[in-house]
Amino acid sequence: MPYQLLALSAAFSWSIGGLIAAEPTRVLGGPRFTRIRMYWVSVLLAVVAWIAGGWSSVEASDWLPLALSGFIGLAIGDAALFTAFARLGPRRTGILFAANAPMAAALSATFLGERFSVAALIGAGLVFLGVALAIALGTRPGQSHTWEEVRGSLLVGVGFGLIGALGQAVAIVIADPVFDGSLDPWAGAAVRSIVGTVGLVALAPWLERQRRNRGDHAKLTPRILAVVFLSGTIGMAIGKTLVLASLTEGDAGIVSVLISTSPVLQLPLIWLITRERPAMGAWVGAALAVVGTALIV
Repeated sequence: MPYQLLALSAAFSWSIGGLIAAEPTRVLGGPRFTRIRMYWVSVLLAVVAWIAGGWSSVEASDWLPLALSGFIGLAIGDAALFTAFARLGPRRTGILFAANAPMAAALSATFLGERFSVAALIGAGLVFLGVALAIALGTRPGQSHTWEEVRGSLLVGVGFGLIGALGQAVAIVIADPVFDGSLDPWAGAAVRSIVGTVGLVALAPWLERQRRNRGDHAKLTPRILAVVFLSGTIGMAIGKTLVLASLTEGDAGIVSVLISTSPVLQLPLIWLITRERPAMGAWVGAALAVVGTALIV
């Protein structure tokens, strides 16, 4: 499968997984939600990698970059991103996460020496512009769904979102060279997840102090737990493994741009769930993102 299609499939998985996460993140809080989700995802990926025989593909030199990628991208990046998610909702967090694309492109050009064609650069610019318009202009006056509520300080929520985007960008750039070889994506994702989970447990006391809601004391019901596991399976086990698989052939910068279309893909899903049609500006942004994606592909 072409790496572009893998990256777009990852974006679609993230869009679904993110919307599924909307309720449990606001009940549990971003750090606790991320930690519980990672317990499940780590076990799931480790088992899948074992069944697929992928563990033998992990070489000694792969462990350090995979561990750094997992710690930065999951223990820091995901925890910050879902804290923003709990405060700002999926639409606003989406535009912040879209900043991951230019961050990763700049980092990959600086540290990995990647160079992009003129068409790819124009496409990347259109995708970023389209995503920004789709999210920033994605609502109309009078919309009242809970996903549009801002909980706590808007500035603090934006800060967490940008930290999350940067963490994802750095993690992708660190992991990119490792997947140029024969490393199995399931095994690589499992290593990242296990290290990320250990990091989340170690950082839990500090992360819980950084927010105002009391999700660490909320009751974890069987229903909420099932939703957390479903979000982790679709968004993490499938989505992030697809990202790593796309890195085996694609540049980190282009892959990041393609997965940044996730917020655009969420628009029709948000409309379907909330029964509130996004504004025209959102659809214009989505069209620009589609054109930009076509230029990249």
